[in-house]
Amino acid sequence: MDLGSWKERLPVGEVAAQVNEALDRHSGVVVTAPPGAGKSTLLPLTILESLPDGGKVLMLEPRRLAARQGAERMAQMLGEPVGRTVGYRIRFESRVSAQTRVEVLTEGILTRMLVDDPTLEGVSVVIFDEYHERSLASDVALALTREARNLIRPDLRLVIMSATIDAAGLGATLGVPVVESRGRCFPVETIHVLQDTDVRDIASDVARTVFRAYNEKEGDILAFLPGEAEIRRCQEILGASLGDAAVLPLYGMLPFEQQRQAIAPSGPGERKVVLATPIAETSLTIEGVRVVVDSGYCRKMVFDPQNALSHMETVRVSRDMADQRSGRAGRVAPGTCYRLWSLGTHARMAESRVPEIAEADLAPVVLDVAAWGEGNVASLPWVDAPAPARVRQAAELLTLMGALDADGRITAYGRKLSALPCHPRVA
Repeated sequence: MDLGSWKERLPVGEVAAQVNEALDRHSGVVVTAPPGAGKSTLLPLTILESLPDGGKVLMLEPRRLAARQGAERMAQMLGEPVGRTVGYRIRFESRVSAQTRVEVLTEGILTRMLVDDPTLEGVSVVIFDEYHERSLASDVALALTREARNLIRPDLRLVIMSATIDAAGLGATLGVPVVESRGRCFPVETIHVLQDTDVRDIASDVARTVFRAYNEKEGDILAFLPGEAEIRRCQEILGASLGDAAVLPLYGMLPFEQQRQAIAPSGPGERKVVLATPIAETSLTIEGVRVVVDSGYCRKMVFDPQNALSHMETVRVSRDMADQRSGRAGRVAPGTCYRLWSLGTHARMAESRVPEIAEADLAPVVLDVAAWGEGNVASLPWVDAPAPARVRQAAELLTLMGALDADGRITAYGRKLSALPCHPRVA
């Protein structure tokens, strides 16, 4: 495996040796690097280089498209097909073989692997990429992995990676060093569209701003909208107003070939507009993007403890999410970000996103932990421990469903529910 040229071309190559040294001396490392530095592609391969023969690397990605693209990119760097040295596993799809030593997974897959084999036999390093998203699945997987290391796998090493996170605080919590890559980010001009967009007008306001950006700036445009409905409406409004430019949607449930089309580079002399959900905030590389249009909203699952049900709401993004989005415009050259909110609104936005574990329905968490073999959720080494009242409510619901017995242990029926990749109610 010759990665010399890639270490010179990608900024994170400058700290690869430092990361491996930290893994030799400590139980893990926190790595922070700006978008485009190569942390999601080069670092897993340089870590693999340092492992003894047979050692495997698992890397968790928050989204299926990012997992696929990351594995494909690493395989391309090695000059191999996906499924040889580098493969991926996502829900309902797997490209791995007996030769695979780097597996890119979506977060729920690791939890299932831990339930099936708490020792993670053969795995040397587990990488949590884009950890700043703080999804419920990533926090559960990290807590179970740390507990497995504490109890039976002291040789297992952890790598936590992110572009925007309190690295020093996380390093102190985990008791591991922090390695920072400076990267090569280009400056991004920020233009605040002073009239704050209303939730009901997101599609039309984004379409209007995309049209303005298309005529004022060069390069491809990436526009962030909350969900598929707004994307389809915005696409309809734009119609043929941008001439020959392709207007492409990008969201989680879109067929993979259409997702691939959206992230593929434009041809010579061509321009495109990608209308995306937060799926495009992190990990994904969309070649040629020089302009970002940010609606300032996202979809969020909100849990109502009164009825123990969750529903989707459209909410304002936090400042760290807005920064992550604007950074997409500065990956390949100086860029521009049009924000559909005022400076006053920006000052009132939350500084960072709230970890999902602080607000979400914890029934899936309690069931996963019980399936893993731990009856006391609070005893796990959480980065942010779930609220005891929420844990009790989730346990009571699972007991009523027959998934847990009166002592909080998982039942045979509960194991059948936990084996399915969905909420226990749906299972």
